[in-house]
This record gives sequence, C-alpha cells and structure tokens, in this order.
Amino acid sequence: MSRLTLVELSPLPRKPHGCPPEVERSWARLVATHKSVAGLFTTLNELRAAQEDMRGAVSETHRDQARAAIVFTAAGIDACLRTLLRDALPTLLSTAGDAHGAFVAHFMANRLAGEMTQATKKAVVDIDPRSALIDLYVQDLTGSSIQGGTDLIRCRNALGLKRDQALDDAILKGHQPFFNARHEVVHELDLIDPSGRGTRGRRHRDLAAVGEQCDGALQLLHAFIAPTARAVRQVHRELGWDKL
Repeated sequence: MSRLTLVELSPLPRKPHGCPPEVERSWARLVATHKSVAGLFTTLNELRAAQEDMRGAVSETHRDQARAAIVFTAAGIDACLRTLLRDALPTLLSTAGDAHGAFVAHFMANRLAGEMTQATKKAVVDIDPRSALIDLYVQDLTGSSIQGGTDLIRCRNALGLKRDQALDDAILKGHQPFFNARHEVVHELDLIDPSGRGTRGRRHRDLAAVGEQCDGALQLLHAFIAPTARAVRQVHRELGWDKL
C-alpha cells in the first residue's frame, strides 16, 4: 500500500457551533454524503492495492468507483442545498436583509412579471401562502438538480450570503468542471461520443483529479452551511426566539 497514491477525502470541518434546527438536516446530509463517498474511495484504494502491480494501468472497474463517487457527491450537493434552503429560508425571510431582498427580486422579475402561472396563483391563495411561495422559490433555485456555478450563485444569494468571501463568484464558478463531469457520467454514461458517431469509448478519468473535485465540492457545502447557521442564529436573537 505504501507505493499507492491514495484517493481520499479531507475530514469535514467541525459542525457549526450552536447549530440551529433549521440547519441540522442539511448538516446531517453532508455528513452522510461524506461518509458514503469516503467509503467508495476506500474500496477504490483496496481494489488498486490488490493488483499484482500497484503501479499498473487503471482499470474500468477502478474508474467506475470514481464515477460513482462523482454521482454520490452531486446527489449530496442537491440534497444538502435543497434542504438548507427549505429549512432556513422561512427564518431568514422573517427579517429585512439580503435574503429577503433576493426573494423579492426573484418574484418580481420572474413569477410576478406578466401573466402569473397556475403554480404561482395556487401558491398565492394557498392556506399558507408564505410557505407555498418559499417552496416555489426553492424549486426555481434548484430545479431537478444543481447544474453548476450559476445555480450555486443563485443559492448563495437566496441565503443572503452574497458578501461571504468563501462563496465568491469565482470560487463557485471554479467548481463547474465537477458538474460537467457529473453530467457526462449520468447523462452520457461517460462516453466520449454519446451520439454514437465515431468513437464511443469511455472517458479516462484521472482518479486523483476526481478525488480533488469531490473533496472540494463537499468542503464547499460546509462553506454554505456554516454562515447560514450564523445568519439563522442572528435572526433568532433579533426576534427574541432564543428567549422563548
């Protein structure tokens, strides 16, 4: 094993101090995703170590473990951010601030501009219109899945974290290659030419690069969760909820 370069995840930073209930579920999903992806990399390392020549060619079985890690990581991003938005926004939108400004701007520019969609009308007349509108908002932000830097920026703004340096536009857009890889694995089966024209061989993914991409993506989720936890605690203090 000593001659083998291991593919591993960095440990997650500590759980946010005083983690509020609105962030607990998202944190739990991050921890579960990290554990699952770390397990895939452990299996990958064991498979490679079992080769007669550990420096030999990387097989498709090894690369399939890496592809699975990409898919698991992407699913974790979707679950964590969607849960964070659903759970934290009701609190964050209880006071004026960046999150509320992003919420108003989105509806004014999209769902309330021109003729309203049936879904918007139903939300407005719902028995709990505020919750229904937030649900629509989360759907608009995340769609069926997070597709890349632009979606990450929208989620960041929705949570009122636009000024957070760890979530700068350039940093979020820098994760686009990971999302491109997820698209290639999930939608194209990692075929070089999914159309069937010319070669249809599979992409030769560099295992170390995949490990770095997955690790960076999971660390990024913590960069979303930690400041959201602080913002939610601040709202609790402003509204006196901590005293209840």
